[in-house]
Amino acid sequence: MYWPPSYRSLLLSILLLLAGGVAGTTGVLVFTHSPPLTTHHLDVPLNSAVATAPVALKGVAELPKLLSRDSARRQWEIVGGALLQMGLSRLSIPALERAIASDEGNTMLHVALGEAIAMANGGRISDRAKAEFDIALRADPNDMIARFYMAYWLLQNGKPKPALVKWVGLMRTVGRDQVWYDRLWVAMPLAAEKVGVNRLTLQALCVAGM
Repeated sequence: MYWPPSYRSLLLSILLLLAGGVAGTTGVLVFTHSPPLTTHHLDVPLNSAVATAPVALKGVAELPKLLSRDSARRQWEIVGGALLQMGLSRLSIPALERAIASDEGNTMLHVALGEAIAMANGGRISDRAKAEFDIALRADPNDMIARFYMAYWLLQNGKPKPALVKWVGLMRTVGRDQVWYDRLWVAMPLAAEKVGVNRLTLQALCVAGM
């Protein structure tokens, strides 16, 4: 099976990182890198009948499938997911762009690209990242990951109250999932402080109606 030189080069880089490069930076990734939500498998029952569990982007565990002819159409999705999952968000962007070019209607890829852009920008939701989340939300207003990042956009643009409402709604939906719980409890206090809501009140809001 023939792979384009640019793709083979990128795949080789990933394999080298997996073999040795990551070992030297594992501590840094663990303590400074938040895991991307688009590569996380949410496997707990949701508390809301409205929301649907997001589908995880194919990541590091899917790399062996690149050798299968059946996965040829998803090669850039897998490469982008692997790079994003490894904390190499900036490198994942061109791979995700290529994946979208061959599957423009895949909202999961748009959300992943938006998250990669945000992570590469230190958490800042740029106009480019927001545009990707907007695409996903037009297709599914309940897309959980897009809602999470749009709340950050609201906060960054001086709207802490609607940001907090979005995050509290997500916490009520995924409160038993550890990855989401940790991410939301990093985000929610940022907005709560600006609207004068203390931690005890915030905890009460998160469980109300559950």
